[in-house]
Order: sequence, then structure tokens, then C-alpha cells
Amino acid sequence: MPCNPKTSERLDSGKAGLPLSNRFRDTRWALFLLCFVLLTTTLPAWARSWRVADFRTSFAVAEDGNAAVNERITLVFIGEWHGIHRFIPLEYPGPRGTNYSLFLRVTGVTDQDGHDLKYQLKRTGPYEDIKIYIPGAADTSRTVQIRYNVNNAIRYFDDHDELYWNVTGNDWPVSIDHASAFVTLPPKAAGSGVRAQAFSGVYGSREKEVTSTVYGADAEFETTNPLPMRGGLTIDLFIPKGVLQQPGAFTKLGWFVKSNPIVLLPLASLIVMFALWWTRGRDPEAGISVAPMYEPPKDMTPAEVGALVDDSINPRDITSTLIDLAVRGYITIEEKREKILVFTTKDYVFHLVKPMVEWKDLVPYERVMLGKMFQGVSQTSLSSLRNRFYTAIPVIRQDILAALKKKGMYYVDPDSANSCWLLGVIIIAAPFLLAQWAGVVSVFESASLAIAAIAISAIIVWLFGRQMTAKTFYGVRTRVAILGFQEFMNRVDADRLKRMPPDTFEKYLPYAMALGVEHHWAQAFAGIIKNPPRWYISPDGTMFNPIYFTNSMQSISSDVHQEFTMATRSSYGGSGFRGGGGGSFSGGGIGGGGGGAF
Repeated sequence: MPCNPKTSERLDSGKAGLPLSNRFRDTRWALFLLCFVLLTTTLPAWARSWRVADFRTSFAVAEDGNAAVNERITLVFIGEWHGIHRFIPLEYPGPRGTNYSLFLRVTGVTDQDGHDLKYQLKRTGPYEDIKIYIPGAADTSRTVQIRYNVNNAIRYFDDHDELYWNVTGNDWPVSIDHASAFVTLPPKAAGSGVRAQAFSGVYGSREKEVTSTVYGADAEFETTNPLPMRGGLTIDLFIPKGVLQQPGAFTKLGWFVKSNPIVLLPLASLIVMFALWWTRGRDPEAGISVAPMYEPPKDMTPAEVGALVDDSINPRDITSTLIDLAVRGYITIEEKREKILVFTTKDYVFHLVKPMVEWKDLVPYERVMLGKMFQGVSQTSLSSLRNRFYTAIPVIRQDILAALKKKGMYYVDPDSANSCWLLGVIIIAAPFLLAQWAGVVSVFESASLAIAAIAISAIIVWLFGRQMTAKTFYGVRTRVAILGFQEFMNRVDADRLKRMPPDTFEKYLPYAMALGVEHHWAQAFAGIIKNPPRWYISPDGTMFNPIYFTNSMQSISSDVHQEFTMATRSSYGGSGFRGGGGGSFSGGGIGGGGGGAF
């Protein structure tokens, strides 16, 4: 039967005869498939991740205190990776300002089956960097075992010994699902009164989301919740006297010498440092004497004034900038007090008045300070800046010195003076170190002579180092003007103050704080100033008194300094069990560190 011509035409036209909506649907499906193919082929390049699934550490402590450590780390890799870094800190602040080195020796790195893995050891600052290559670390789980010995992991006190060890470290940029530690002590520890405690969380945390169990001569620790990024597990084991053999005086002295291997001859120190000072470290003569000045040098901020007058950047130089920013209308400071039972807690809330677009008149370090404090918000509290603002301190210090150098105040600025000091140390030490390396002499033969030489040489280097900064003629003249302004604030009389503008007190208060004469400045205004500055909000609204107000500003400065310069590394000294364990926290002790993937 012959076909209808119109029907035949529709059949021959194929998809061209489909409705328009059906053709759009086919196009969308084609685009979807194309996107799916692109995503699945490019996903590993931009969606790589990794985490620590398990961190298991075992300690075998011998009677002489030496510890054999085995870290078994299970990692989960998403995407393609090549291995990990394990960072273990080796340097710690020791007692009375000395350095304490952890004597750690890596003995091997294997996979979960005991097969050796390729690794490299590199000293990176205070850390031992163990770079471990892991074959096939792509979309899989792998386990590495790091074995090392530690000679001086035990801390010895008069009434007990202690293993205070940061098991995982608090510098992992990923979470740790589970962590545990197992400690084996000598058999005589059984029944001797061994006690255990442990802490988990970020640095400084005293959370105890971890079980601590002692049975016989062994102790076991295990987290009950995952550790967050930058979170760690720290164990603290109280070991009664008699279980371990305390090292003798010679061993301790050996540890001290190895931890402080700088041996300098005093005569060489004197010759080298005197030559450096004579050629680079002398200020020119100012040619004028100090006379009272009624205002600070032009275009000099409080921080710059405080830094130039003593050639160093002190905490008050940085914190006085905060008050200066408030005086100039960039922020307001609100003091908060809260009474809990019989105790009163104090905090400060900083309110940003001028947004970032109005910061054009600020110098670089002032912008850094405000930017780090507020980070896109309009208010912040002093307590919230803990563990975060301290990272900006080095930048602020460098910017203050850069500002002074740009203004032509120095031939040799404080940073360059430090370089001269280091250069002197290198020149002094190099001949003796080369002789030691070549085997010509044994420089460290006599420990007592080495300690005496270091002490005398350190005094010589320190005395010359303090004088190594050299100002320009303009810098010397400016310092004389600063001293004159300081003299004015120390000796100003009430009659002169009454003739000065009403805002003189608060305008120059940051300078008084930077120069350490704020109390004299406040006493001069007692009975003259009646109204508080608009940028400060008191918690009680009492009548304004310049002396009380200045004490509050000094309190802010002290609190700001403590919060802004929060310690990032714990000291080796001190026991975590003294006072009922109140001194221990996550991240304390020795060991620790962290890691990363590559």
C-alpha cells in the first residue's frame, strides 16, 4: 500500500521532526554527560585530601631512662599523594634561660608489613623533619611506622620522675580520628604507685577526652573522641623515685653542653666585637643637649618614638599604638566586667569605628594591627584574640623598623645590629669549629673551661651588641628631641597645662605610655580634666579621674601584651603533677610537633 507522502516525509526527517522541547531535553542530557566526564577526569587534581585515621604510639622505657618509641600512623589518602612529613621538635626552653635539646635518633621507617620505606632526615629550625615516601598513596589507606630512640625523655624531680610527652603533636593540619599510647616501664614499677593523666584538644586545652589506665608496670592511654585539626594528645606519667636510675651529674652536664654548643674564647670575642663596634656601631655626636620640648617630633608615631629612644621595640611600643588608634577615632574600647560568685572577670571589647576604606592615613603596621584584630568584623574582644594575634607581632615589628629606616634615622638599624652580632659570633666561632672539624684540637675537651668561656664571651658580645645600633645625625637629633618631650611630660606644671588645648592629655597619652611616663603625665592633669575620652567606655560610669584612667590604660596594655604574645611552645621545666596536675595541658611536655602530606 503506498505511503502517505506527508507521513513518509515525517519519517525521513528523523529527529528533525521531534518537538522543540524534546530537542532541548537531548541537549541538556548531552551537556550533563560532558560535565560528568570533565568532573570525573579532573576531580583528583583539585579535590585531594588526607587525614590521620589512627595514631598509635608505644614507649619502652629502660631503667636508665632511655626510651624506644614506635609511632604507628594510619593515613587515609583521597587523590594522589607521595608521602608525608613528620615534624618532631628538638629544641625547648630549658631552666634559667638555657636551651634544652631532645636527643632523638631515628632507627627506621617501615610500612604496615614491616617493609622499609624510603625516608629523609632534615633539620628544619627547631624540628626534625622526617620526610617519608609512601608508594601507591592514591585513594587508599596506608600505615607507616616510625621508630626512634630518645635519651632524655624523662624529667627528674626531687620527689618523683616523670614522662610528660606530647604524643601526636598539635601541628597536624588535619583531624586525627583516634589516638592512643602504650608505655612500658621497668618491672620494678609494678605496685610502686605509678599515676597517669592525659589531655586532649588544641594547644593549652585541659580537656580529658581520653582514658588513662595503669596496670602493673604499664600504662595505656586512648582518646574517646576524634582530635580536631591542630588538636593533640599529651600524656603525663608520674613515676616514683627508685624505678629509674637518675643520670649522674656528668651526664647532665654533657646534656647541657650538647644543648648549648657555643664555645668562644673571651679574647677573640673582645677583639672581634670591638672591631665591629668601632667600624659600624658608633653614633655621631648630636652637638646639642636635651631641653624640654612641648610636643613630640613631627610625623613620629608613639611606637616609633618608643623604638627610637632605646633602639628596641618593646611590648609597650606596640600596645601604645592601640591607644593611639582609639585617640585618633579609629576604634573605641569598652571595658567589660562580669562577677561570678566572688570573682570578677575582665575583658575588653574593641569596636571598629572607621571601615577599611578610611584607613588611607594609617601607616603599614597600624593597618596590620587593625586588620588582624577585626578580620572583616566590626567588633572583637581581647579574649578572642588569644592564639591568633601573636602571628602579626613580627610583621608589626618589621614595619616599625622599616618606618624608622625610611625616615633616615639609622645607619645600622636594630635588625642590622643583630646581623652584626651574629656576624661577630660566626667570626669568633669559625676558627675553633674548623679546628674541631679538622681534628686539629678538641675544643670541647674541658667542660668547665667551655662553660666559663661561654659565660665570659656572652657578656662581652652582649655589651658590645647593645651598642651596635648606629643612628644617623638626623636620628641622633630626633632622639634628643624625644628625650626633651619626655622631660616635659615628667616635669610639666599645672599652669602650662591649663593654657594647652583640652585634648592634650589624651592626645599625648600614647606617647607617655611608649616612653613609660604615663603616671607622671596623669598626675599632672589630676583636677584639670573632668570628662573621660569619648573612645573609652567604662563599666561603672564613675567620675573621671586621669590617674585611675591611666591605670586602666596600663592594665589594657598589660592584658593586650599577654594576649597578643601568647606562647606557642611550652617550656621543658616544671612538673605537670605539682599542684594536683594543674600545670599540664594538651600540647605541653616534650615531643609533639605535627606533620603534612606531599
